[in-house]
Amino acid sequence: MKSKPSRGDKGWLSRKLANSSFRRGFEEELQRLAIGEQLTRLRREAGLTQAQVAQRAKTTASAISRYENADYDRYELRTLQRIVRACGGRMAIHLTSGSNRHRAA
Repeated sequence: MKSKPSRGDKGWLSRKLANSSFRRGFEEELQRLAIGEQLTRLRREAGLTQAQVAQRAKTTASAISRYENADYDRYELRTLQRIVRACGGRMAIHLTSGSNRHRAA
């Protein structure tokens, strides 16, 4: 039986995150949400439309829309780099292992 959080249950998420499988899925979903949100923010801060970014990144406006969508999970590193550069940004990748944090730029 799945447990549902009640409105006043502030510890529900903490209890769920104690499960390593749930935590991995939760963290992966947060990363997907963050990528789409960051791409949208970067594009808007640059004052560009999806079509303008697509032209600069040599892709389509529908591809830009997909990459900005929180449900998308098939990112390609090269395409991400082209989109970020088209918006005048810089991309950094953070890799984490246990308590050690490594950063690749």
